[in-house]
Amino acid sequence: MGLYYENDGARVYLEDNLELLRELPEGSVNLIYCDILYNTGKVFDDYSDDLGTPDEATEWYRPRIEQMRRALAPNGSIFIHCNWRMDSYMRILMDEVFGTKCFRNRIYRKHSRERGFYANFDSQMDIILYYVKNPRKFIFHELQGDANRIVPLYENGELEGRSDTRVVNGETVDLKALNKHWLVSVPQLADMEHAGEVQLINGLPYRFSKVIPVGNLWDGPEMLDTYTRTDTAEAYDTPKPEAVLDRIIRIASEPGDLVADFFLGGGTTAVVAKKLGRRFIGCDISRKACDVTVGKLEKIRQDQ
Repeated sequence: MGLYYENDGARVYLEDNLELLRELPEGSVNLIYCDILYNTGKVFDDYSDDLGTPDEATEWYRPRIEQMRRALAPNGSIFIHCNWRMDSYMRILMDEVFGTKCFRNRIYRKHSRERGFYANFDSQMDIILYYVKNPRKFIFHELQGDANRIVPLYENGELEGRSDTRVVNGETVDLKALNKHWLVSVPQLADMEHAGEVQLINGLPYRFSKVIPVGNLWDGPEMLDTYTRTDTAEAYDTPKPEAVLDRIIRIASEPGDLVADFFLGGGTTAVVAKKLGRRFIGCDISRKACDVTVGKLEKIRQDQ
């Protein structure tokens, strides 16, 4: 048990994630993504997905989430991937550990088309809980497209701290007088103005840029799982598509940053981190998970 593989900026550990987390230096990890145990009650050939009642599962997760926060860099982000069995419990736990102001969003990832359930609605969504260490300073890279888009920088309704009067391109904009509020902070607006992206239309501010808006509903075909309910997968039945990790890692980290996954599974996080030029650290209690991950990392190294 311990370090299982190390090569070219990637480290894989065969051990309980709590043991590894306690060993990590404070603030050493830039981005954490974990596709956690969903607590389905199922037992597989190399691990058990049975953590007991939701309350028992939450208490099992508590010290791990606490250590993840400790290990996260001051400007770092964490994404916890779960489903309907645990997402509400994990949201409350994450709020307790990180603080409600550090909650950024709940992302819904469509994992399959309708499959047919009996006496219930089909479950087609996973949930990704997105938190940051510091709500005033964190990495978030906007995705760029090829064509300009026009996006309003305001919304209806007064909001304390966001209905202030500002000067835009030499003109005074008083959103409060129009019962509206800003969608961006003063520094964000200044950056957009400096880049020449802000224009006023009928006295209201808009952003003209190549930024691609990304919502919290991830339902594109590239986000769907490739497995079926009846076929047996080569390694694990539910590996997350690379597109999910590609989006998260591009947005929430810099090249050379350390990305961590403490529930390795099929190793998708390690693979995408490697392809995007990030360092990686991860672990699993399953030797199978470590072997699958190492095999994928070695294949990338050999193909380069």
